[in-house]
Amino acid sequence: MHFKPTAGANCAIRQDIDLQAGVETLACDLISANGCGAVHTLFLHGAGQSTRERQWSVRETLALQGRASAAIDFSGHGGSTALSPNSLAKRVDEAQAALDRFTEAPRTVIGVSMSGEIAMRLACRPENRITHLVTIVGAIYDGAAFNLPFGPGFTAALRRPDSWRDADSLALIRGYRGRITLIRASEDKVIPKEIAELIAANAHAAEQCRIVDLPGVDHRVSERSAQDEALRELLAKLIAD
Repeated sequence: MHFKPTAGANCAIRQDIDLQAGVETLACDLISANGCGAVHTLFLHGAGQSTRERQWSVRETLALQGRASAAIDFSGHGGSTALSPNSLAKRVDEAQAALDRFTEAPRTVIGVSMSGEIAMRLACRPENRITHLVTIVGAIYDGAAFNLPFGPGFTAALRRPDSWRDADSLALIRGYRGRITLIRASEDKVIPKEIAELIAANAHAAEQCRIVDLPGVDHRVSERSAQDEALRELLAKLIAD
């Protein structure tokens, strides 16, 4: 167990756990606090140098409000292994393994940046019983890139102008019946703002679909939230609503 003290008598408690997903061993954790019940919430980090640590501050805020959460380092990130080539398809399998192992229905899944695509695909599997899908500066990807190993071929597929308009996840989301929260950053230079609008336009069956804009914030929402209490509280509220 790892303990991270917070202001006042309460504190969030972190339990680190290893998860086997295919050939990989994934570094994972659960964050809870006094009064938290079962884990219904899964966080999925972005690409590049991202790890689950970037969502700590928001997850701590949620835990102190009574909502426990789980998170993983995808293979090749943080404390996880990288024994086989990585791809979006592999990311979905790893996220599914974590969802099955650590969470109970009804579920909320939060996908940050790259993991917007991963979270959408999980939500569109009815057996997962995900009732709230949240993307934070979420990406979607050309269906042709989904099974490609990360590398030159994957990058070439993404560089085709507006390739994200051909994302398979847009067709999948048409059947999703839960709630959707799409969080954009007004100063984001990485994810086109049209992506959230395109997802919303295809979410025909959703109980609710809302787009929330964060003024004055760039793509690094997770890093900003660690220093910005108001932003952190807002993200927690949007996830918990």
